[in-house]
Amino acid sequence: MKKLQRYTGLVGLILMAAFLVPYIMKLPQLDITVILLGGLALAAYDYFSSGNDDNSS
Repeated sequence: MKKLQRYTGLVGLILMAAFLVPYIMKLPQLDITVILLGGLALAAYDYFSSGNDDNSS
């Protein structure tokens, strides 16, 4: 079941990136671009760090 969760998390991360990349590329304002990149970075960090807490099973 953990593999399925990893794959669905990766699909979600890819879909989020696919949704945000056009906005990041076309926005002329740097502050909003930094906020969007920060949100994407937090989602990527959560995805990659979620595999480290498997010790509880």
